[in-house]
This record gives sequence, C-alpha cells and structure tokens, in this order.
Amino acid sequence: MKTWMPREEFVETLPRALHGCGVLLFDPDGKLLLLHDSFSAGRAAKGWPQRWWAPGGLLEAGEAPEQAARREVLEETGLRLDGPLCPVGVDFLSPAEGWPPVSTYFFSTGPLTRGQADAVTLSEEHDEHRFLSLAAWEDEVSATMHARLTALVTAFATGRQVVLHCGRPM
Repeated sequence: MKTWMPREEFVETLPRALHGCGVLLFDPDGKLLLLHDSFSAGRAAKGWPQRWWAPGGLLEAGEAPEQAARREVLEETGLRLDGPLCPVGVDFLSPAEGWPPVSTYFFSTGPLTRGQADAVTLSEEHDEHRFLSLAAWEDEVSATMHARLTALVTAFATGRQVVLHCGRPM
C-alpha cells in the first residue's frame, strides 16, 4: 500500500542538482571564444586540470537559463548580448568529486562584430581569453572538453540541438 506524503516531505527526498549556462561566442572569422580560469594554477597544484571554458556559470535563484547566460557573458566579458540567444544544447554531468549533478544549458548568437570581439574585458575570474578555431582548441583543452565543444558547435551550425552526457552526445 502506498502512503501519501506531504509535498514538503516528498521534496526533501529528491536529489539536489545545479543548473548552469554557457554561451558559444564566435568572432567574425568563426573562431570560438574561450576564457581561462584565473584560479587554474592553484587548482592545478591540487590535481585539477587547467581550465578553459565558454563564458557562463551557475544560475542564481529564480533565474532562467537565458537570463543567466546574458548575465554571465556581461560579467565575464563585458559584452551585452541584446539580440536573440539560440539554444544549442544541454550537457548533463553526473555527480562527481562532492558535486551534485549539473545540467548546463548552452546558447549561441550570430558572430560578434569585430568591435565586440576586440572589446572583450575579463572579470577577475579569468586571466586570459582567446578566439581559436575548433581544431586549434584541441591542443588546449581536454579530450572531453573538445568533444563537448565539437558537439555544441556542430549543433549550432546545423540548427539541431544536442543533448550531452559528460560532454558526449547521447
């Protein structure tokens, strides 16, 4: 026999998860922007890999993924994205290293103008940015990150959204 459980009690039994966003930004030549985490040296000393990532981050309470994407791009690059954001895909990361599961929603825009690409201004979270071709990023990021980027860039180019699990298409 099933017992009815009040909503508040039921919610307490559910797993906790985080939600994030990322934005693929391209310069007028089609090169992809990634930001280097300014804390990477300290993290590398503790065994964490160096980290390049698309602008983005975790959603704040009550924030929708697209709102968070616009906020994160502004905070991390100084760029205000006023035009439409195209949903590209989502990547689900299983719980690992003490983190709960994370679903990251990815968006993109058309290419930035040359002025926008030249005007990237980093927050203190990042110490470097680069616009590189997807092929050139292969030498700079992990195999998992490159697979993730390849799937997302392909999804954007084809107009077909992609669902990933730990960076790999499902």
